[in-house]
Amino acid sequence: MKNMKIDNPFFEAMGRLGDIILVNLLLLLCSLPIVTVGASVSAMYGVFLQMMEGTEGRISITFFRYFRKGLKKNTMVWSTMLVIGILLIFNMFFLGHVGMEGIWRIVGIVTGCLILIWKILFAWVFAFLADWEERIRDGVTAAMRMAVLHLPATLVMVVLNNILLICLWMGVFYLAAVIPIYLVAGFGLTGYVNTWFFKKYLKKKEKIQLS
Repeated sequence: MKNMKIDNPFFEAMGRLGDIILVNLLLLLCSLPIVTVGASVSAMYGVFLQMMEGTEGRISITFFRYFRKGLKKNTMVWSTMLVIGILLIFNMFFLGHVGMEGIWRIVGIVTGCLILIWKILFAWVFAFLADWEERIRDGVTAAMRMAVLHLPATLVMVVLNNILLICLWMGVFYLAAVIPIYLVAGFGLTGYVNTWFFKKYLKKKEKIQLS
C-alpha cells in the first residue's frame, strides 16, 4: 500500500492542481469589475511565488491578502495599461479599415511594436509589484528592465499569456475548445508556469536599486 500514501507524487500533483483551480476561480471572480484585473493577477502571482517556496498557507487567505495589499497600486497601473491597450487596439482596427499603405504602414509597424511592449510589460509587472514596497513608477521601470534582461523567458511568457488570442486566430473551433479549460484552470496554469520564470529571476522582497 506504499503507493497509496498521501505523499505519493500523484496525490501531490492532484493537490497542486486543486490549488491552481482555486486560484484560477479567485482570479476570475476578482477580475469581474475589469479595473481590478491588475490586483487579481498580482495576487495570483503572489500566491504562486509563496506556493513554490512552501509558505503560502491557506490559498484563499493568501490570495486576498495580496489582493488587498496591492489593490491601489495595481489598479492604477492596470487602469493606465487598459486605456493604452484600448487605444492601440482601436488604432489597429482603424488601420485595418484605411489599409496599410504609405504612411499608414509605418503607423502600423509602430503600433505593432507598442502592442508588443505592452504585452512584455504585462508579462512581468504584476508579479513584480506583488511584493514591491517602493514607488510605483520605480517598480514598473524595474519590471520592464527585468523583462528586457531576460527577453527569451519574457517572450515565452508572452506566448503563454496569449494562447486564447492564438486560438482565436486559428479559428473559432479552437477558441471554443480551450475556453472551458481556461474557465476552470487555464489562467491559473499559465500563471503557475510563468511563476517558474519569476522564481528564477526574482527574489521576494528584494529592494532593486535603479541607476
